[in-house]
Amino acid sequence: MWMEVDFHNYRQTHHWRIEETDECLFLIDVAQPSPYDTDIRRLFEITDQLHQRVRVALEIDSGILKEKERQRKVNVWLYAPELLARAECVSPAKPRQCYGVADAAGLHLVKHEIAWDAPAVIEIVLHESIHLWWADQVGKAPSLLNEGIAMYFQSVLGANAVPEREELRSSWQEYATRAEPGFLRQLCKDEVFWRQDAVREPVFKVGGHLISFLLETYGMSSVREIFLKSHFNDPKLVDHIEDVIGESIEQLEQRINESTASA
Repeated sequence: MWMEVDFHNYRQTHHWRIEETDECLFLIDVAQPSPYDTDIRRLFEITDQLHQRVRVALEIDSGILKEKERQRKVNVWLYAPELLARAECVSPAKPRQCYGVADAAGLHLVKHEIAWDAPAVIEIVLHESIHLWWADQVGKAPSLLNEGIAMYFQSVLGANAVPEREELRSSWQEYATRAEPGFLRQLCKDEVFWRQDAVREPVFKVGGHLISFLLETYGMSSVREIFLKSHFNDPKLVDHIEDVIGESIEQLEQRINESTASA
């Protein structure tokens, strides 16, 4: 969880200004909001563009989109900066300036001492939009694949696409060099993934490179099938991957190691 906040209770106890765009309903909880805040207006434009680009990249059927999604625009919640202080996320030990999460209620954004259209906020919008649209279509798998999907497509659609793709590959290579063989099987377990993330291992990017390899080798349909067979915190994720690709998870790990070494 990105921070301990009761979003439902918070939403019920605050007043919201609502702005509508082609893609989204923006629900704004910002001190003394002005409809002429230029950074918020720019965020409206960018978020709409990102939603359109994410749908194309994820190959979301336009017929389904027209029938289903145009009946409800995506909720994008912009919280007052005080929410970060309330959640004890702003301190010298925690210098993060912005956070985001996607759930059934939409896309939640809160930032501190930067503009709403700052590059760091836009990267979070992109990352969480990928989560939102992908889960809407095929559900969630354990975190290695959930975060892998978001990191891969963020590297494709982000402002620095080529360097970010290379960073996914190099992160896998560096991690594999110091990890014990069989690490991919272990990272498929949520508790291992988040324990590794807590000690600053680049497991998000490792997942991103895994998705990159699966897409290039087996195609989008196979990646979708893995997600459709699985669910969040699924203890049988390895079995589902092996069923779809027709080889063991250890063989997959070795093939990716070989491809990164020869790149």
